[in-house]
Amino acid sequence: MARRDAHFDPSPTSEDDYESARRQLRAEFSRWAEGNGSDLDPDSFEELVHYKWGYLDGHLTRWTRADLDSVLLELFPAKMIVDDNDLDQVIPEAAAFIDFLTDTGLLDPASDDPQLLHTHLDQLEVPFRRHMADRSRYSPGKRFWLAAAAAGVQPDDEQGVAAFINQFNARPLAERDAVLSRRAQTNAGTGRFTPPGTQPRPKPTSRRRRRR
Repeated sequence: MARRDAHFDPSPTSEDDYESARRQLRAEFSRWAEGNGSDLDPDSFEELVHYKWGYLDGHLTRWTRADLDSVLLELFPAKMIVDDNDLDQVIPEAAAFIDFLTDTGLLDPASDDPQLLHTHLDQLEVPFRRHMADRSRYSPGKRFWLAAAAAGVQPDDEQGVAAFINQFNARPLAERDAVLSRRAQTNAGTGRFTPPGTQPRPKPTSRRRRRR
């Protein structure tokens, strides 16, 4: 990353440091994609690093097959909202991210061999789709935001979200449980739902998809 403006820390320990590392990766990925004639969006890999940093070992450029399993087979199904039409982009975008790290020399030496990572990603296509369709794997937060989306509420509409929460909490407890399951995060003594601090993040629509 010779053209980066600041020191790149692949294993940030604070939110600010993570945002700095993410921005640097995004800029370098844009240059790499442009140089390869790719139309991938700069944000096509950001969900991978978001979950790697927030839920696994926090190292953005060190990837193993076990890491891919954790992110794509556990965290994505639990937290990510991906349109059916975009599901076929997830694994190829992960493979492109591995190519990017390899080509730019950023892939940490402790990572699995890139070819092994690619082969493993190919093997994840079927279980990934199966896990993404398995509602038993959805977190209470994802269940809540899917219910909000079904009601026409967007996550960035603060007033709409607040109104939906009030309406949701006014429902009988049995109805709320049917949406969230008993694992939902509630306020002690009230049974009222409070959305988790980290919303499930919708998969960014790629430039490829916008063209279609």
